[in-house]
This record gives sequence, structure tokens and C-alpha cells, in this order.
Amino acid sequence: MAANTVRSITEQEWGRLVACAKGQTEPDLVVQGGTILNVYSGELMEANLWVVGNRIAYLGPRVYEGTQAQVIDARGKVVSPGYIEPHAHPFQLYNPMRYAETILARGTTLSVNDNLMLVLGMEFAQVGRFFELMAQLPIKMIWGLRLDPQAHLPEKKHKFGHIPVSRLLKNPYVWQVGEVTDWKSWIDGDEEMRDNALTARAMHKRVEGHAAGVSWDTLNVLTAAGVTADHEAINAEEALRRLRLGVWTTLRHSSLRPDFPQILPELIPQVKNWSRVMMTTDGPTPEYLQNGYTDFLIRHAIELGMDPITAYQLVTINPATYYGVDAEIGGLAPGRIADINVLSNLLNPTPELVIAEGRIVARDGELVEPLKGPSWAEIGMPPVKKLGSPIQPNWFDVYTDGDTFPVMRLSNPAITRREEMPVEKDASGRVVGLVENSEDLCYVSLLQREAEWVCNGVIQHFATSLAGLASSYTGAREYLVLGRDKKAMAAALERVQEIGGGIVIVDENHNVIYELPLIIGGSMGDQTVEELVKASRELLAVLKELGHPHYDPIYTLLFLSSAHLPEVRLSSQGLFEMKTKRVLHPSRTLR
Repeated sequence: MAANTVRSITEQEWGRLVACAKGQTEPDLVVQGGTILNVYSGELMEANLWVVGNRIAYLGPRVYEGTQAQVIDARGKVVSPGYIEPHAHPFQLYNPMRYAETILARGTTLSVNDNLMLVLGMEFAQVGRFFELMAQLPIKMIWGLRLDPQAHLPEKKHKFGHIPVSRLLKNPYVWQVGEVTDWKSWIDGDEEMRDNALTARAMHKRVEGHAAGVSWDTLNVLTAAGVTADHEAINAEEALRRLRLGVWTTLRHSSLRPDFPQILPELIPQVKNWSRVMMTTDGPTPEYLQNGYTDFLIRHAIELGMDPITAYQLVTINPATYYGVDAEIGGLAPGRIADINVLSNLLNPTPELVIAEGRIVARDGELVEPLKGPSWAEIGMPPVKKLGSPIQPNWFDVYTDGDTFPVMRLSNPAITRREEMPVEKDASGRVVGLVENSEDLCYVSLLQREAEWVCNGVIQHFATSLAGLASSYTGAREYLVLGRDKKAMAAALERVQEIGGGIVIVDENHNVIYELPLIIGGSMGDQTVEELVKASRELLAVLKELGHPHYDPIYTLLFLSSAHLPEVRLSSQGLFEMKTKRVLHPSRTLR
């Protein structure tokens, strides 16, 4: 049976490590005079750290007096383990490389990442190759595998088409399956999902759930089925429910769900054992990263009343233990990989110095040297291709046989509700006047990237004066097009194709008023996180001017075609109602 490992160790490396621990040979690096944050015993202790290669050889009072090692004077500082993000989505406009650079500089030295945007765009061999390339970085980039694509894709042999999850499970950089968004299909006996989850368990890999708002009885079923952790508790009672049923509970504070202020003040007095609790940012959009990353979670938790050492344990030893790698990472002790943060004090978790695998990689929030990433085009994520013929405005026409139409009412950035509205039609069945006669409605379409089919609908509470918006950044990896003017919608999509993918907004004269290129598969940008922060702020500002009433519109663009949230979604089959799993209005074949 396979088990998760972080880094292998050779006989020669083992020999050097043991010899240094005995005091027989010199270390390569020493962190001397600091106060060690010992996450095993839950205490602060004065000690020195000796590092050989990428591992710690010694922790204790021994003072280094040699001449060969690099010595870091940590007097007056707190020395903590590198931070671990147990549940990441490294493609919220940024790409996994830009994400890795940003969080490593803030002290996160291991991230367990969702693979969804990758498997929707890459060939099977390219996914494995990408995992291998990312594994060469000083930050350890580990992966989970989705059991379902979180979107309704055309029927194929496997849920992800050409990519069998069972084969990818053998990859050593894959530590779990999940998050399981379509958990109902799983527990109702979906064979492919069941078999892959059982295979993961047999290989000692984790099964992560996504069980927002489920009852005690349903959580019992999911736990019996094999869910090992869940990050969807939105209040203290839901978090306690998970802990009481033995589910590792990941507390979330993200751009979409900033839950800490609601959960922690009530949860802290009730939890007597924090050893099965973790913390996550759950895929924040770029602007969130101005506050920090895992360091921000620690700081915020402490501000809300959590014991400081406990807060650090939730992002170090706890996730390491959950993934079964606490013998290698998660704490500072002999034999562990030398992922070390040097802090000014315990209450300031943003490190002054970051050491990853025994090497200094960042000072004062800046990388010492840039990380070397892959060629995105070579691994199957090139810019989007322009269609051979122009986009036709009539592709976005809405047809119906009935007297009403199921409008998508946007309740918040992620949730839609069904609103049946009366409609008028012309002789062909095309809906007329519905959007034009109401300032709070827009047309919305999901267009297949080769223009083979289109799913058309109407959305309420997205914007009041939006002429046209097009985005290749979607949960289904197709084109999302919105607006009140079909010609402007077509013009926006033409521009998206011209720039290789991205998000474009045009006015009624088809002038571009906002543009964000996302040239990596049409889903991710090659810009720095700082540049994307500016771009995401500008997107929100432009949409606000156009009457957008919500926050975090990036998630709205992503989720309108994501088949895991209430209530109505766009899909290859048509407008789809999640609760009943039925098509409310079919998609239309274009060719």
C-alpha cells in the first residue's frame, strides 16, 4: 500500500544527517539564539537548530562554534515551522506559479491544491508532468484529485473525458481525492466516484468533503462513506458537528466566505481539543492576498481570541498529521525537512526570513530569487483559439415553448435562485422584450469554445446597465457571455479571443471599458499577483458603475457554470436545476 511522502532521503543524506546530529560533522546552516515554537509540546523554548542538506539534524542547547555553516542570528526572534495550506485553489485569475511565489514569500512552504482547472484543460500525460515540474520548487506543491468535474460536461468515458482519476491517484504528489462537491451522486452509488474514493482510502490517501449546510444525519452518511475532512462549516455548530463525528474540520476565511468573525468567538470557548482542526484560505481572489496568506489566518485567529500557539498548530502540525506526513514536516525536530520561519515575535506571523528545504528563499516578504516555472503552452494550456467565423449575436437569443421562463436570480456572488417570469415570444418562439423592458435583467450564455452548442438564459441582479461582458474564466472552461445588448456581447467575446482569453467588458458602442488578458488556457493570467490585485479591483469598480450589487464578481463568473451550488446553473445540457437535477431549458446546438 502506498503512503504519502514529502521528500525521499538517500543513504548518503541519512549518513550526513546522523553524523551531524552526533556532533561529528558540521551543519550547513544554523539558526542560533532563537525561541523555538515547539508545536509538539505546545511551548516556547530556547534552542538552536542545525540543518544538513534539506533536513534538521539537531535541536537543543548545543552552540555552534565552527566556521563552515551559514549562521542565522535569531536572538530576540521566534522560530516557527513553515506553514501548510491544506485546501488551496491556485488559479483564481493567478496561476499556480504566481500563487506559489506569493505564498512562499509569506511563509507557506507546503500547499495541497485542487486540480480542477488543470484536468479540464490538459491531457493525462501533461497533468502528471506538471505535477513533477511543480515538485521541483522549494515550496512543496501537492495535489488533490476531483471525483467530479463540478460542471456538466458532454458524456464521455470518464467524468473528466480523457483523464482517468484512478491512474492519477498513483502519482506520489497526489495526497487526496476531493473536494467532493457532487457528494449526493457519490453516496447514491455513482460507480466511478465510489471506486476512486475506495482506491484512495486503500492507498492511505484522504477523501475531502464539501458538505455545506448538511444535517447531522447526512453528515453521518458522508462520514460512513469515507469523508475524512471538510471545510464547509459556516458557523460554530456546523464545525462542532464535524468534530463530534470524527471529521477533521478545516476552518475557512476566504474572499468569498470570510467566516472567522462569525465562527471563532463562539467556537473557541467550546472546543477542548484542537488537534483535528485546520485553517484554510480556500482559494482567495487576488485582492485578499494583500492581507497575507496563511500568516493572515494566524494573525486574525489570534485577534479573535485563539491561543497563539494553537493558531500556529492549526497550520503546521495539524495538517501534517492529517495527511500522514508529520514525521517529515509540520514541526521543528531532528529528521524533519528544514522549513523554517523566523518571526519578529509570536503575535506577528509574517516572517522576516523564510527557509525552505534548508535554504533561505525569502526576506521581508520578497523572494531571494524567482521560481522557475513550466512552459504553459507546452503542457497543454495555450491561449484560446479564435473561431474561424465571427460570433453571431443571434447565438444568444432565448427561445421557449412556454409562457414563462426560469430566470436565474443572483442572490449573492455564488448562489442563484429560480424565478419564473412571464414572457412574450415572436412567431419563432424567441423571447422578446423581457430583458429590454426590465433594467435588472441581462442575457447570460455559456458558449462552447468551438461554438458547437450554447446554453442561453436570463439573469437578474447581475447588472443594470451592462452592454456586454465575455469571460473565458469559467467553472466549465467554456465562454460565459452576459449583457443587455447581444451585439455588444458578441463584440466582447470577439475581443476575448483576440487577446488569447480573459475578461472583457464593452459599452453600447462596443468600446472596451475593461480588459484582463488570461492567456494561460484562457483561465489564468501570467501577471504578478500585485498586477492582478489592481485588475480585480478595477473589475469590481467597473461593474459597480454598471449596477452590479454584489462583491467578489470573479467567483460569480466562475460559479455560474459550476454544477454544485444552488439553485440554477448553466451547462452543456441547458439551464440545470441542482436540487431536482433536471434540465429546465435545453441548450441549443449551433453546428
